[in-house]
Amino acid sequence: MLPREEALERASYQCEAMVMTAFQRWTRCGKSPVEVHHALTRARGGTILDKAGESYHLICLCKEHHRGADGEDAYEGELLIAGYMTTEKGRPVYQARDPSVN
Repeated sequence: MLPREEALERASYQCEAMVMTAFQRWTRCGKSPVEVHHALTRARGGTILDKAGESYHLICLCKEHHRGADGEDAYEGELLIAGYMTTEKGRPVYQARDPSVN
């Protein structure tokens, strides 16, 4: 199974963004349809994980939440991972938090 398809099935084709309810509890948004978002951007090594068949760096988001999933605020909201991937001997290796990200 491709990583994208695995992420969609894991999310049950519903938005995985966490939202606060009127009762002050966090819950999944749950809206459909969803788009697959790279929490570890392609530029930071998301493509390395794609090629390795990994899906943990992918999150399913509705259009509304996907629009807010880029930029500095997305790191704070945990919709983007601040680290990056490299390869070592052909295998993905996670590198610690990128110091250029506040």
